Amino acid sequence: MWLVRAAVVVACVLSVGMAVASERNACGCYQTDSGACICDKKATCGCPGSCEPQGCEERRDKALQKEIELETKKAREADKQRAVPENEAAPKADAQPAAPRPARALPPAQVKQLAKLLDLYFAAHPNARRETAGDLRDEIQRAR
Repeated sequence: MWLVRAAVVVACVLSVGMAVASERNACGCYQTDSGACICDKKATCGCPGSCEPQGCEERRDKALQKEIELETKKAREADKQRAVPENEAAPKADAQPAAPRPARALPPAQVKQLAKLLDLYFAAHPNARRETAGDLRDEIQRAR
């Protein structure tokens, strides 16, 4: 008889325990009827506005403050990079423009090819012989 009573008590305790366990949130905490928050030892943060382990709100606040400081620092650095110093803003009056680079010499095979190409072009365009090389180049570029 006492075995049956023990079994009934164990069943009641297990059912109450299961009810409490089923009320736990994703963080591993549950709220009692009195409003107290009770968490497992392995409870984690991540349930804002719900029952959470102590200190989770403070950790979130610290993380938010660090993120704000980091973004502010990035914005300041970007502003510094965009700002042009006054001594670099205006070009120097005594500065001379850079000398043009000398053209590289063509190998003899390319000189022969160029001469043949010019002969072919002049045969097709007899009036082009009176133009300068720059004018010819511009005209060829426009014809493309």
